[in-house]
Amino acid sequence: MEIRIATPQDAGQIAPLIAMIYRDMEMPVLKRVSDADLNAMLTTLYQQSANLDGLAQTFVAVIDDQVVGVAFGHLAQNEVAVNDLLRQTSGQHAGFEAPLELGGETRPGEWYLSMLAVDPKAQGHGVGSALLDALPQLVGELGAHKLSLNVDDGNPRAAKLYHRYGFTADGQLMIGTHPYQHLVKSL
Repeated sequence: MEIRIATPQDAGQIAPLIAMIYRDMEMPVLKRVSDADLNAMLTTLYQQSANLDGLAQTFVAVIDDQVVGVAFGHLAQNEVAVNDLLRQTSGQHAGFEAPLELGGETRPGEWYLSMLAVDPKAQGHGVGSALLDALPQLVGELGAHKLSLNVDDGNPRAAKLYHRYGFTADGQLMIGTHPYQHLVKSL
C-alpha cells in the first residue's frame, strides 16, 4: 500500500469515498441531491490543485493503482478559504439547489482532518490505520503542531480507533444534524 498526495487523476476514485461521509452527515442541503450529482461535484472539487496540495491536502492510500482510502484536511488558518472552495464548487453544480457549506470545525494551530474514508471493500485491512499512521509526519512537514478531527457521537467504533491513536476529547460541536466530539493529538 502506498500513501501519497492525491492527484487530479484520482478525483473520480476519491469522490465516492468522500460522498459516503457527506451522506452519513445527513445534511439537509443534500437531501435532494442525487448520488450522481454529488459524485460529479466532488470529482470537480478534488480535481482542483488548491484542494489537493494547496489550501488543503488530500492524501490517498493506493493498492494496485486503486484508491482505497482518503484523508482530507487543512491547516486551521485555511478553513474559510477551503470552505469557500466547497461552497463555490457545489453552488455551480447541477442538482444543488443551494451550495454545500461547512465551517467552524477547527481551532487555531491545528491541522484538521476533515474527512477520512476507506472503500467498504478494503475496510478491516489496515487502510484507515495506514493513513492515520502517516498523517503526523505528513502534516508535521506543513508546520502543524496539533492534529484534530471530529467524530460523530453515533460512531463509538471510530472514536475508539482515534483514542487508540492518541487523540483526546477537546469539546463538542454540531455538524449538520449530528453532535460530534472534537479530538486532538499533539505532534
